[in-house]
Amino acid sequence: MDQESITKGLLSGIVDHYTREIAQDPNRSVRKLLDMAELTSAGPTQRICYQMMQQMAANQSSPYYDMIHHLVTHTDPLTIKQFGINIGHNAWAFGSGNIRRIIDKCDPCLSWAVLIDRDPVPDRIPFSSVKDLIIRGRKLDIYAWLFLASDSLDEWDEYADLFRENQDSVFGLFVHPCVLREKVLEEAAEIPNLMFLLNTDEADWQISAGTLSEKGLLYSAMRFVSDDAQAAEILSGSWMEEMVPYYPLIAFTVLSDTLPEKTAREIKEYMWNTRLDQVYPILPTDLISDFVIINQLVMNRKIFYRVNADGSVSTAKDLLFEKSSLTCKDLFVY
Repeated sequence: MDQESITKGLLSGIVDHYTREIAQDPNRSVRKLLDMAELTSAGPTQRICYQMMQQMAANQSSPYYDMIHHLVTHTDPLTIKQFGINIGHNAWAFGSGNIRRIIDKCDPCLSWAVLIDRDPVPDRIPFSSVKDLIIRGRKLDIYAWLFLASDSLDEWDEYADLFRENQDSVFGLFVHPCVLREKVLEEAAEIPNLMFLLNTDEADWQISAGTLSEKGLLYSAMRFVSDDAQAAEILSGSWMEEMVPYYPLIAFTVLSDTLPEKTAREIKEYMWNTRLDQVYPILPTDLISDFVIINQLVMNRKIFYRVNADGSVSTAKDLLFEKSSLTCKDLFVY
C-alpha cells in the first residue's frame, strides 16, 4: 500500500470519528478537529486556511456551529466523508501541491477549479469534449469541477457516469429545482462526491431544498445577479435570511458581466464580510472573486476559467468573467 492510500485511510477514520462527535457536541469537536488539521497541514496555503477557520471557531456563539451540526445530522455520512476528503485532501492539499510544482516548471492554462456551462445553445460542444477536458485536468491533479446544467437537466445520465468515473473528485451541479425528479434523486443518493447547487430564483425552491435534506443529499444555493434589483436583495441581506431555515451549506452569488463594476465590488465585499462576521449558518461565497483568490493562493496567479457551452473560454482575474481567445482545447495541456 502506497503512502497516499495510507493517508486517505487515516483521514477516513478521523472523519468518521469526528462526524459522530460533532453530532453530540459540535463546538468542542469542531475545535479539536481544526487543531488536528492545522498540526497535520503541510503547505502554506493549507495553514492559512486552517488558521482562518480556527479564528472563526473561536466564536463560541458562531452560527457556523449550527450549520455544521445540521450538516452531520441531515447528510449521508458517506457523502460527508467522501466529499470532505476529496475537497480537503485531494483538491486542497494533495492536488494544489502538485499544481504548484507544475506551474514552477512551465506555464500551462491551469486553474484549481473550473466552471463548465452546458446551456443548450445550437453550437454546444458534445459531452465527450467535456470528458476529454476533465481527463486532461485529472492528469494534472485538478479535482474540483462546477457545472451549470441545462434547464431540463437533459444530460443527467452523462453527468452521473462522469461523477462515478471520478470518485476522487468533487462536483457541484447547478440545477433548477423542477428537474429534481425521483430518478435523479435516487441515483444521486449513490454518488457521494456530488453537491447540488440549487437555483433559488425559481419558485418553490424551498420544497426541493427540503426534499434534498430529507434524502441526506448535499446541497448549496446559487443565485445569478444581473441587475440592480437582484443586487439590492443580496446587499440588504434578504436573500441570506430567506435561506436560513433551509440550511444550504454555501450561498453562491455569480455576478453577470452586465453589472456595473461598483455594484459587483459591493456584492463581493458584502459576501466576504458577512462570511467573516458569521452572521448566518451558511457560508456566503461570491463564486468568481473567491475562486480567483483560491487560485492566487494555490498558484500565485489571479485566474479562474469558465468553459462556455460552445467551447470558448471566459476568464476572470477579479470580479467578472471576460471573453478570451482560449478554447477548451487550450486548457490543461502539459
